[in-house]
Formats: sequence, structure tokens, C-alpha cells
Amino acid sequence: MEEVFPDWDRNTRMPVPAPPPGSCDCQFHIFHDDVKKYPAKPNPLYQPLKGCSFEEAQGMLKGAGFSRGVIVHAMPYDTDHSLLIDTLEGLSPEDRRNIRATAIVKDNVADATLERLNELGVRGARFNVGRKYAESFSMASVRRSMDRTREIGWHAKLHINGEDVLDFADFLTSVKNLTMVIDHMAHLRFSGGLEQPACRWIIERLKRDENWWMLCSNGNRDSVYDEGFDDAVPFGHAFISAAPDRMVWGSDWPHVRWRKARMMNDAEPVELLYRYVDNDPAIIKKVLVDNPAKLYGFD
Repeated sequence: MEEVFPDWDRNTRMPVPAPPPGSCDCQFHIFHDDVKKYPAKPNPLYQPLKGCSFEEAQGMLKGAGFSRGVIVHAMPYDTDHSLLIDTLEGLSPEDRRNIRATAIVKDNVADATLERLNELGVRGARFNVGRKYAESFSMASVRRSMDRTREIGWHAKLHINGEDVLDFADFLTSVKNLTMVIDHMAHLRFSGGLEQPACRWIIERLKRDENWWMLCSNGNRDSVYDEGFDDAVPFGHAFISAAPDRMVWGSDWPHVRWRKARMMNDAEPVELLYRYVDNDPAIIKKVLVDNPAKLYGFD
């Protein structure tokens, strides 16, 4: 039987305090209820969610006080970018200034598709290389796709898990002249503490290599707690302290495969970010406004 997960909270409140003007949610998914027009790939990790359209995402962003956003191409659609392309093509002039996206790049994505995606505002390629994502890939194919990502001027988003980080370390450090963005604080096990080898390796990368960034998100998902998410705070603080000019943040809306009994409000992960930086307004502005503008090319 297909698992049933909690729906997102459709009454998004404003975080306290409200995020600064120009704030960007650097990762939210979009889906479409017309599964015939926008089908999932065979045997996806999860099925596209109902009631999670781009229009509903815009409502969430507005409710949380965000004027900019980055669509992440959802895993069930794999390399079929039809929904992403149709959405980006349908943007109003104002939305076009404030919306960017990341795509999935594999060998079967045509150069013409990459060029079209680039014209429409895609600025990164996401690589779902964590073993739990049940993706079939070779490191040679990932390297080819990363080479194409570099050539078009995008960054690489690494969707990876804590237990995989060190296994892929040699490969990742061998990729040169490409901006790497680690997704979701690498989904580290917070119970392992800051001294766990994968955490130490990531912090070293962030400190030493200006090509390495992080999406400082999903502490709420990986926490053992249903609210407050206290065990995530030391990790968020350590990562942001290591590279405050190369941290961005994302809601990961609508929180696919959310396994906690309680679904939080989308204001809560914003307030968790505030705790990572001891509510320092200058650093909050870096993470939510300045750094995304640099990484995604906002005005």
C-alpha cells in the first residue's frame, strides 16, 4: 500500500519577525493534478502531490513574507521538464524577475532543452545521488552531467545523505571549477554530534573552498522533535558560521514524505533559521536576501 503523509498547513502565517524585504525561498516543489499531461516516471520514490501547484506555492510564499523563490524540479518527473517549462513560460513579467529554478540533468537531456531552461531562469542542476533516493546512475554519467552544468554556467545541487558523504568525497573533490550546493545540511544524523566525520568533512569544505555552498534547510525534518527542533540548532549554527556568505535557505514545501505526526506551519522553519544565527538581522539578510541574489542572479 502507498504510504499516506500529512498534508501541508494551508494557513501559512508570517514568521516572527517577518523576513527582510527581498527574501528568497531557495527550494520549493511544484506539482500538477493533471497526471496524464504531467506523468511521473515509472516507479518513482513518491507520487506527485495533489493540491501543490505553483499558484498554491505562491500563496505560501506570500503568507510567509517571501517575494522571491526557486522552484526545484521534483524527483517524480525525472528528466521530463514539461511542467517546469510550462510554469516558467507562463510567468508574468514581475514573477519572471523573482522566480528561478533548478533542473535535473542526465545524459538524456538534450542540449536544446538545457538552453531553453537557461533562458527561462534555471540556474542549477540537482543531482539526487543519495542512495536512499533509489536512483540508477554511474559516477561517470554524473561527471558528464556536471561538466554540462559547468559549461552552461549553472551550479550543482547535491542531494545527498550523511551516510553517503564520505563515500562520495573523493569524487566530489575531484570536480573542479563548479559551484557545489549541499542540499538540506546533507541530512546528517543530529544524534551523531558535530564531531561525526561527515559533518567535519563538510565544514572543512565550506571553510576552505569558496565553490562550496549549503542549503541550510530541513533541520525541522531531520530533528527527532515534532516542534522546536532543538537538535538541529547546533548544526545550523556551525554551518552558517563556517561560510556565512555561502549559505542559502529553502522551505522544501510542500514537505513530501513528511513522516512526523505533526505537520508544522511554514513559518516555523524560518524561525528555526533565526535560531541558527541567534536572531542576528545582518546574517539573516545574508542568508535570505544577499546570498540567493548572488547564487541565482536576482537583481
